Amino acid sequence: MILKLKVSNFALIDDLEMTFEKGLTAMTGETGAGKSIILESLQLLFGKRSDATMVRHGESKATVFGVFELTDEQMSLLDLPKLIEVEREIDLQGRHNMRLNKEVTTLSKLKEVMQAIGHIHSQNDQMTLFDKSYYLTFVDQVDQQKSDSLLNEYLLKRSHYLDKKKHFESLKSKKAQSIEKQSFLEFQVQELKNYHLIPNEKETLEESIEKLKNYDKIMNQLRTAYELIEHEHFSIDQIYEASKAMDKIASLDKSYLRMSERLSQAYYDLDDVKSEIYQTIESLDFDEKEFSMMQDRLYDITKIEQKYQKTYTELIDYLHEIEEELLLITDYDHYLEEAKQTVDKAFKIAYEAGVKLSNHRKQLAKSLEKSVILELKDLDLDKASFDIVFEEMDVDASSLLESGIDQIEFYISLNEGEPVKPLAKVASGGERARFMFALRAIYAKSHHLSLLILDEIDIGISGKTAAKVANKMYVLSQTMQLIVITHLPQVAARANHHYGIFKQKEKERMVTRILKLNHDERIEMIAMMLSDEKLSHFAIEQAKMLLSK
Repeated sequence: MILKLKVSNFALIDDLEMTFEKGLTAMTGETGAGKSIILESLQLLFGKRSDATMVRHGESKATVFGVFELTDEQMSLLDLPKLIEVEREIDLQGRHNMRLNKEVTTLSKLKEVMQAIGHIHSQNDQMTLFDKSYYLTFVDQVDQQKSDSLLNEYLLKRSHYLDKKKHFESLKSKKAQSIEKQSFLEFQVQELKNYHLIPNEKETLEESIEKLKNYDKIMNQLRTAYELIEHEHFSIDQIYEASKAMDKIASLDKSYLRMSERLSQAYYDLDDVKSEIYQTIESLDFDEKEFSMMQDRLYDITKIEQKYQKTYTELIDYLHEIEEELLLITDYDHYLEEAKQTVDKAFKIAYEAGVKLSNHRKQLAKSLEKSVILELKDLDLDKASFDIVFEEMDVDASSLLESGIDQIEFYISLNEGEPVKPLAKVASGGERARFMFALRAIYAKSHHLSLLILDEIDIGISGKTAAKVANKMYVLSQTMQLIVITHLPQVAARANHHYGIFKQKEKERMVTRILKLNHDERIEMIAMMLSDEKLSHFAIEQAKMLLSK
């Protein structure tokens, strides 16, 4: 849950601080008072992107700061302490600074943390009910972790299929072009094959030639090193004897033991390197003929690199490429058939992954149907029917969508005896609002969220239905902190805490102010929500009555 919100120099807000408590909190105010700005500031803490236009005019940066309290489950999941601080800064260049518990963090990390704590519903989210391509999101949210895992598996296999398909299509388009240059390719293949290109050959040649160029220097230095070790005044055996001497007193001091071990190791290392130098001197030979052949070979390699404008490694790859292209020309049908079989196999694997995801979604859909109907009963839609219908898809490439192989439709009947029809076509504004509220409540409960923020999710609702929605919000707030921006007096009256948001002119500029209302102030605010333009005695009495329930 959120405990504190501080906003500085953000849009119309110059300096604002709010404290929050458990239960149901309502925020009310006239249109344009700044409710959406407060919501925007909260969304920043949840990882929403923003830009420099939100910095208050005349200021260099905007800051949003929040303090949140985690449940024991959230602490374990996120590996964070009970209280966390989240801060966002935006400057005039559009740069964002994000901090979690005073340490710099990333946007993805911030989203991960905040999504485990709570969820924000904005007014624009209501439009998703008109877009059936978004419906799968609601289904997947029932078990997000497993849905994401299956979707990622499907997307990887789909990507592999699309790569193979792209290669296959490319091969088909290359045939006509390749026939025209068959003789040219055959010449290049033969020429490159004549060079007998071997991986890493050039590097090996260059290294060998460099050694042979420095043969005298290498031999002289090797002999010098060997003679120094074999010098009459230098004895390896003396190092060995020194080691044995130190070994006799090694038990008396750890430093003596270390010196004994080092002397012993030095003796064996030096003896070994002396032997290796001797063997190298004996084996080292300068073959003039071989040296000349190496130089000729390196010259040929350099010449062919310059001709083709490719490195040695690139020439090897290019040879494979043009050999494949020639194979396509000379054995086109067979080669293309093999490529087609690869594509078909990749499609089958991807489609099977899609079916696996689809079966999982169908199970989630049944669970979601039942949960939505139960929620709607509490929202004055006790006769509602709800079906999630999976549309039949052809088993071909067009069925491998980025979201899976499913397309679904939400069918709903809101009146007894009426057949189910597409939600977007038959539900009124108030009915869609209640449907969305049901979805948000299900999501919050299934994900064990401790905070749910709703921006005018009750729009289009009135009368006794408004009272039921208000009561549903109150019941939901007993298990999580619920913050609602509302125009319904019934919701404002049912809240445990009520904030009034208003705009006023200060120092020739408009600023947004927020005030936690006491009982009398709540009566006045709710009465204004019930009135047309002027406050009436009837509205005041109605406000008192709503608050007394």
